[in-house]
Amino acid sequence: MKNLKNKVVVITGAGSGIGRSLAIKMHNNGAKLALNDFNKQSLDETLSIIGNIDQIYTEVFDVSKKEEFYQFSKNVVNHFKKVDVVINNAGITNGSITAVDTTIESYEKVLGVNLWGMIYGTLAFMPELRKQNESSVVNISSIWGLLGSPYQSAYSTSKFGIRGFTEALAAEELCNNTGVAVTSVHPGGVKTNIVRNIEGQNLTELQLKKLDTHFPTTADKTADKIIYAIKKKKSRIVIGPDAKFMYRLSRFSERITMKFLVNWAKKMMKI
Repeated sequence: MKNLKNKVVVITGAGSGIGRSLAIKMHNNGAKLALNDFNKQSLDETLSIIGNIDQIYTEVFDVSKKEEFYQFSKNVVNHFKKVDVVINNAGITNGSITAVDTTIESYEKVLGVNLWGMIYGTLAFMPELRKQNESSVVNISSIWGLLGSPYQSAYSTSKFGIRGFTEALAAEELCNNTGVAVTSVHPGGVKTNIVRNIEGQNLTELQLKKLDTHFPTTADKTADKIIYAIKKKKSRIVIGPDAKFMYRLSRFSERITMKFLVNWAKKMMKI
């Protein structure tokens, strides 16, 4: 997909972070946008930054709600008459807590938004995407969808699920020559509001700033890499020096990787 001009691009979680950067950059590439976020104020801020909203359709809803997502897909198709790109970006985490101490309710909430939201978004738009000569589905996983993160079991579980679903779908679309390119995205630490948006989070501003130092990649750089992957029809991209290092390490030695993760987790827990 070399040219994004006049392509209809759906982006969830467009109110901040990677989703906002994608919306701005897609708009600058001449795309028509269908944007979602669960926070109306954040989504309005994105629209204010973009400025020209003549070719932008928006809805505020929780992506873990199947009926609302499927209605959104119908509304987008009715509005634009087609869909070319779907980017399932919306995501949450539940903070640093052990796998055993994480409540079932927390698992359900994180999996609902991250995993089921991605599945709903993909399946709801797939019939329309297959009508195009070329189209794209992009699902945002994480480096924690390539190796498990200590104290982030719910998040890692959801991101591994995204990876599994996306890679299976990518192979199926190639088998059937549908023209739908499917991409699994694995960023490392990205400077976004995901940590600040955790319910009940009691980190101080100083602690949040310290955490930011461990996030070497900006949302803008991540968005640039995702757009490049769409144009090149990549099936998987790993973004950020930290993510690339950990991915390579995991392929080299399981023992060394586990030792690294333990030391990394102990360091992060001291913040």
